[in-house]
Amino acid sequence: SAIRKQAWTTDEDTKLLELVERHGPSNWSRIAAELPSRIGKQCRERWHNQLDNALSRHEWTEEEDRIIVNAVQTHGTKWSKIVKLLPGRTDNAIKNRWNSAMRRKIQEA
Repeated sequence: SAIRKQAWTTDEDTKLLELVERHGPSNWSRIAAELPSRIGKQCRERWHNQLDNALSRHEWTEEEDRIIVNAVQTHGTKWSKIVKLLPGRTDNAIKNRWNSAMRRKIQEA
């Protein structure tokens, strides 16, 4: 069957949550085998970036912003290093925060 490149449906999300509960958040090719329209990489990314309950969905705090600014000054935009300083945030969320809001603030200062 063809691989989908479109948005995840509610049914797919529900099925992915059930499969991760059953198999754990690791064996992504095994999980994808039970979601015929998706591949392991899509399942892994959907879980880590959207569905994992450990993810923080609250508004960004001034403290988190300060951590990002200091980390970019120290490490540059090495999101894989910076993500370790902000539990519950994904590297992608941190990168988006930097690109959308913070970089502009710093340039204006």
